[in-house]
Amino acid sequence: MTARDDTSRSDAEDDLETLTPDMGWKGLAVLGVVMLIGGFLAFLNPFAASLAAEAVAGAAFLAAGAVQLWLAVTDKTKTTGDRWLSGALGLALVLFAVTLVLNPLAGLVTLTVLVAVLFTVLGALRVGLAWQMRPVQGWGWIMASGVLSLVLAALIVLGLPSAALGILGLFLGIDLTMAGAASLVLAWAKKTHS
Repeated sequence: MTARDDTSRSDAEDDLETLTPDMGWKGLAVLGVVMLIGGFLAFLNPFAASLAAEAVAGAAFLAAGAVQLWLAVTDKTKTTGDRWLSGALGLALVLFAVTLVLNPLAGLVTLTVLVAVLFTVLGALRVGLAWQMRPVQGWGWIMASGVLSLVLAALIVLGLPSAALGILGLFLGIDLTMAGAASLVLAWAKKTHS
């Protein structure tokens, strides 16, 4: 083994320590298992997981709206017009959060439509980027990713309103499963490097 190999291995270990939470390999492993269990439960009952995702989204919108309203009232460095705009945005976020809580089924449809819009925008941006990169190696993967996002958006829209009952839960299950697997891989890497 050369000095260069030792240096690159040391750099990789430093990167691993910097990128992972400071909870040791056992903590990361427990986190990974908990996320995998959560993902499995989300796959078993996508409707309940969708409602849970909606509750979290509602809480996030409520918190963001409250902070925006607070800034509109307390930030004296902005002009009156800016403060009114900030307050209007905060009020809209709070009202959206309340709407999600008061009518969860309509909220699921609204959030599902927002996810479809997000996939459409991301897909279009990826396709455009891939088209611009065309001669560069790897552009096809970006194009395929963009097309897949557009297909997913179309499938979501075509499946509305019934798709709204479970699609967010499925996405939550996929996310938790992937994040859990990644945490377990990081835990294994930390264990083998310590």
